[in-house]
Amino acid sequence: MQLPGTNLSRRAVLGGSLGALGVLLAGCTPAQPDPNNTGGNGGSGRLLSLQTPASSGSWDPVIGSDLESQRITRQVYDRLVGIDAQTGNPAPSLAESWTVSEDGLSYEFVLRQGITFSDDTPFNADAVVANVNRWKALGSVKEYDAAAISTLLDAVEDSKESTPTPTKQSPSPSPSQTPQSSGPSQEPTTQDDATTSRPEDAAGLPQVKGGDPLDNQLSDVETALISAAAPDERTVRLTLRRPITPLLRALTHPAFSIVSPQALKEADALRGLAKKDTLRRGAVGTGPFTAATDGETVVLTARHGHFSGEIAVDQIRLTPTPRVSRRVWDLEAQKSDGFDLVTVDVLKELVLSAVQVPPRDPFSVTYLGLNRSNKWLADDRVRRALAHAIDRNALLDLFLSSSKAASSPLAPSLGIEDPGTSYPFDPEKARRLLADAKYTGQKIPFLFPTDVARPYLPLPERLFSKLSGMLSTVGITVEPVAVKWDDGYFTAVRTGRHAGLHLLGIQGTYRDPENFLGPLFSRTTEQLDYDSPEVRRRLRVARALPEGESRQQAYADIVELLTVDLPLIPLVYPISSLALGPRILEYPVSPVLDEPLARVRLA
Repeated sequence: MQLPGTNLSRRAVLGGSLGALGVLLAGCTPAQPDPNNTGGNGGSGRLLSLQTPASSGSWDPVIGSDLESQRITRQVYDRLVGIDAQTGNPAPSLAESWTVSEDGLSYEFVLRQGITFSDDTPFNADAVVANVNRWKALGSVKEYDAAAISTLLDAVEDSKESTPTPTKQSPSPSPSQTPQSSGPSQEPTTQDDATTSRPEDAAGLPQVKGGDPLDNQLSDVETALISAAAPDERTVRLTLRRPITPLLRALTHPAFSIVSPQALKEADALRGLAKKDTLRRGAVGTGPFTAATDGETVVLTARHGHFSGEIAVDQIRLTPTPRVSRRVWDLEAQKSDGFDLVTVDVLKELVLSAVQVPPRDPFSVTYLGLNRSNKWLADDRVRRALAHAIDRNALLDLFLSSSKAASSPLAPSLGIEDPGTSYPFDPEKARRLLADAKYTGQKIPFLFPTDVARPYLPLPERLFSKLSGMLSTVGITVEPVAVKWDDGYFTAVRTGRHAGLHLLGIQGTYRDPENFLGPLFSRTTEQLDYDSPEVRRRLRVARALPEGESRQQAYADIVELLTVDLPLIPLVYPISSLALGPRILEYPVSPVLDEPLARVRLA
């Protein structure tokens, strides 16, 4: 029980849940750490060796959307706006301060002085404007890898935005895809109302409470960003066509890192995506480290004198090690100082070895994606059957304790209410829906990754096995498609290859619903083949609404529409953790993975 006047943090609770395992194992005597341990660093106290669960993709921050690429770009680049480690709020970084006009259409940033990029070119307002102009050019890029920028800036060329009529419909159209003359009802729809005079297993109507976005001028499809200007060398002014309420929070995303304009010019990337490959492994930023490779290992070398403060290490080696058993073995053999990610099957062994296992606060969602270009998944009855066939609570033993069954594509800490529509575990109802759809066991491809662990997919092979068993029980036949993560799993999912089911997740990088929903649903993607002009308009309006109840309700309505349409099935809100050896005294654990390795403190 919490005493009056105390403030028990969520991290303390999570730490306690992991610590409880240590109490259960108290009868065992763990080995004591060797005070002379150097983590395989040859006796150097200034070299930090860490293992990662996968290799990194591109280091070009605008397209480095995988978590391992972002782990590196966070160390090499700075952003205009950083994240306060204590509150999670936007904090000064390359911008010392900023002001926002009352109407939210003008932002002015005052920049730090005396800073240079790692190529020795100066950081100034012109450098920021060059990057902003690149972001603006990316607004019309359709590649998913650039979605963190392109969807936020709203630069879309889509004739369907002017009308709610979709280009195609499923055999039984989902509500937000069905042509409507005046949008969804502005009155709440109860579950009883939704099923009155309807077949027992019919889809419910969306229980939205907000108004129709068609009449809102904020649904304009032109890009939100008009221009960036540099009145002087330390001032940058952004002018918007309509507000982007989460803009300051979004600028903390690694995609908005500030790259040397000289490096952008050499890569022919000043007006969008690089036409050369120099940015893939060329990282020219103002951050506390430079990056290079030594075989598969990424080597980060400190740039001492960084404005963020003292850097406690001279060099960091990040070695991809897909097998968690190998990561555990190397840590216990003092061949590394720590690793990401801990899975539930090795937690007991780590606790017995007195390894630090700091958890991150939950801020991700594991989901089952449903690609509608598969003829069976285009039928809403089959999608609902899938949702009713899955017992989410039975999946939790694959995740660390305190992970919860998911009911929304949004992390719970964002404070958006859960959808009124739900799909409780009901195998019999799933069978009835399949029979109604005349599905008789035809194979549906099921894509899942191997040899990897992600914060939202700690044990993907086992998760696939459990899910396929549940689906088989109701008569759904899946065709397993296993792809190694490093052999292009992410690309296979994003391009819609093997159209059918797939496992993936959303890892939040800043605290706003836009971060979770925008990249997936602001445009029709090949990953899901989900086309809802209604959802797109509502997203455009929601990101421009001022903070408050109306904005919260706008996102709740979007989640409700998505829950009825079922482009994906949320499964779990997972917890992720690291394992740290005795040399690491302090590590900046972050729910949004903003973990500056310059702040790691060594014994």
